[in-house]
Order: sequence, then C-alpha cells, then structure tokens
Amino acid sequence: MVYKMSCLTFYGGVNEIGGNKILLEDQDRKIFLDFGMSFSLTNKYFDEFMQPRKCNGIFDLIEFDLLPDLKGLYRCDYMRHCRCKPEEKPNFDAILLTHAHMDHSAYIHYIRDDIPIYCTQASKDIMQALDETSSTGTTELIWLRESFKMYINKKGEYSRLQGEKTKVERKYELIDEKTFGVGDTKIDALPVSHSLEGATAYILHTENGTVVYTGDFRFHGYKGNLTRKFIKKAADTESVALITEGTRVDSRDGLTENDVKEGVMERVERTKNLVVVNFPIRDTDRMISFYEVAKNTNRSLVINLKQAHLLHLFEKSGISTPRIDDEHIRIYVPRKGWGVFGDDRFPRRIQYQDYDKWEREFLEHPNIVTADEIKKEQESFIFRCDFFELKELIDIRPKDGSTYIRSVCEPFDIEMELDLEKVKNWLKHFGLFPYHQIHASGHLNRDELYYVIGEINPDNIYPIHTEHPKMFREIVNEIDRDINVNIVEKGIKYRIGN
Repeated sequence: MVYKMSCLTFYGGVNEIGGNKILLEDQDRKIFLDFGMSFSLTNKYFDEFMQPRKCNGIFDLIEFDLLPDLKGLYRCDYMRHCRCKPEEKPNFDAILLTHAHMDHSAYIHYIRDDIPIYCTQASKDIMQALDETSSTGTTELIWLRESFKMYINKKGEYSRLQGEKTKVERKYELIDEKTFGVGDTKIDALPVSHSLEGATAYILHTENGTVVYTGDFRFHGYKGNLTRKFIKKAADTESVALITEGTRVDSRDGLTENDVKEGVMERVERTKNLVVVNFPIRDTDRMISFYEVAKNTNRSLVINLKQAHLLHLFEKSGISTPRIDDEHIRIYVPRKGWGVFGDDRFPRRIQYQDYDKWEREFLEHPNIVTADEIKKEQESFIFRCDFFELKELIDIRPKDGSTYIRSVCEPFDIEMELDLEKVKNWLKHFGLFPYHQIHASGHLNRDELYYVIGEINPDNIYPIHTEHPKMFREIVNEIDRDINVNIVEKGIKYRIGN
C-alpha cells in the first residue's frame, strides 16, 4: 500500500484580496475550497468591454493564469468545442463554497456540472438570484447552459440549441451548520458573520491532521456570535493548518455594523428632504441597518428590483431578512426601454414589455414606488442608488436639503477611483456633494486576527486573501508561539502534517 500525504495547493488568493481557489488533496480525495475570480489579475487583461471569448472555452483564462490548467475539472461542452476530449468522470470530488461573493464563487461557471458543490441555502439563493437577474459572463452558477450544441429542425436543417432545453442543473449539497463527509474526509461547516447571508467556515479532518479554513469573516456584524462559536470550535481541534484571510491585517481601526447604523441615523435625522444612499446590493447586514434607520425616522427604504428578488428567495427559504411586504420597504421600478410604465396611454402588455420576466412579478406589488412618487415626497424615503442607478436622479431631482451617504468600501484600484470621480460629478450636479462616508468592513482587523490566531493556535498558518501576508509573522512573534507562517506561492504543493 502506497502512503499518500495530504497537501494544499493555492491557485488564487495569493498576494491579492480575493480570487480564492485552494485545492486540498486528502489521500485520493480532491476538494477545492472556493473557486472565485481574481479581480486584480482579471483587470490587468480584461474589462467590461473586453471579455474572455466564450468560443475559446477556458483557454483565454488559462493563458493569463486566471484558471489552473487541470484535467477533469472544467465543463465538457467547452472542452469538446475546443477539440479537447473531456474526462469521462471528474477528477475532483467537491467544491466547498464559503460564500457567494464573486471573488469566491464566480468561476463555478467553468466547473463541470457533475462535481458537487457544498454551500448554505443562503449562498445558493444568492447565486440563483445572480443567474436569474444578471447578464454577466459569470452566471450559470446554479444551472449550466450547454453551449455549442445543434439539432435538426423541422426543415431538416441544423440549428443551434438555445433556451430552456440547454439547462442542466448542477449538483448542490446544502450544509447549513452540519457535519458531513466527502469520501472519508469529515468536514464541519460552521456559520460565520460576513457582509452577506450564508457565510461559512470549514474544519476539515484529513488523514494528516485538521485543517481550518476561515473564508471571509468578522466579529463586528450583527451575527458576530457565530464567528465566536466557530473560533471556539476550531480552538478545540489542535489544527495542523489554519488557512485564513487577512484583508485588513495592516489596519487596527474600523467601524462596527452598529456604528454604521448610529452614524446613518444621526445623518438622516438632520436631513430635511431625500436621503440617497449606496450600499452593496447583497449586503443584508447593511440593508438591515438602513431599514432600521428608515423605520425609526418614519421613512421607507427603497430597494431595487434585484434586491427585491433576492429577499423574495430568502423569504421562501425561511431566511430572516427584511420582507418586501414590510411597510418600511419600497421596491423601485425604474423606467426602461420605452419608459412607459404607469403611462395610461399604453396598454399594460406594452408597458410590461420593457421588463424581464423575473422583474414583471413585482410590477403589481403593493410596495412598488416610481421616480414621480419619490420626487413628490422626498422626506419620506431613503433611496438606495448605486453607480449604475445614478441616472434615476434625473427623474427624481433631489431638493435642497437632501443628502448622500456612501456606505461601500473606499476604491482600491484605478478603475474604482475613476468610477468614484464620476459619482462625485453626479453628486455635485444634483447638490449632494460633499457626501458622507459611513462604512464597516466585512473583514477582521489586525488585533482581531491576533486574537483568532492565539485562540486556534495552529501548527501552520497559510495567509491568503491579503496583500500583506508577511505581517502574519509579526503577529505570531507578538503572540510568542511556535507557529510556522507559510508565505504561499501560487501552484506550489504544501504538505499537511508530518
């Protein structure tokens, strides 16, 4: 019998924030921990108007090391189209998803449909919402749509197969706070606090010791107690390896989610007319903060159709978030296409043709609101408005005494800096400048990481999702423990245990 070591290989999240793709090999089992997009590396070669070619399958991304060149991992329709014979069976046993942010999940798009994906119900709902409401190239997270297939039509001619006939459902396994197995590898899934629903950390019991993978986590959200429970569980395992994010390892400051709510409350109470805000579209903790402020100031929080769709999915799954029928929640219906929604000159059928099928289910909801209504009663609303929705201000026309609260992270690349300059131009035009920045991160700071490392006390640390991995050596020196900090390199195998 050949004795095999367990090992880790990092294909993303190395010296960067996000892009996590970590392969755990435990004897004959191969398990990926997340499979996300590297924003920093992707932006070096591609942008909104220059995307990887679908006709080239995975190979545009492999060219720039955005995807690892591994057999038996990628979807068969792409491989066949590129004249590559796919493996009969996948060479990988599972993908464990920590949460549904794109830097952890987007490249599931390229994965074979017969590789099982383990995640929470909330993460699956978020990805379903993305599949149903987004037109980007990194959907097909729940349903793979087989491409490059033909059929013989009624005329006896070849046609491209399109539409619902191309849909293939992926294999999802729901793991909300439970212990499960991938082969003989026992895994504990534990919920943690992050900036969206469904975030999970994993404790993996391999043949050569226990591996703890934090994903993205924090203490200062409304569910910080979940993170503390995970840390306590991990501390009891005598782990040989801790794979942890370090997004803010270089920072000791930061607001809590409750600080955000209090800061927003103060600003809204001082605002006579419209409150315009921007917060991440799927950040439900932040939505709750603004919802609570709206309720306490006798206003309504206005969300967009995509957010309404996600909340509707959460409600059906029994996940506790604001409900779209709440009296302090309104659903904004923008003018699209012909821009005739609510215009009595046009029949309803014509009005509805401006909207996608998933949007139409909300058009008769009693809580919908239009620009005209907000314009007339500006003191009654907190209007969420991101970069792509700024054009709605042309119709709403904020009055003097309105304000803008920016509740997203500061820009961390050139593209984001340029976008912020455009935002400032819009705000100046509508008298909403200077704006108010009130934001809490989804990640731990240095002092909190010090606490986590001290409590778990692993044999080895593998810092990822950070631009400052060497700072973990400083933390370990401060703790004064015999912990080895591995500054990982992309594509290198690291053995686990003895």
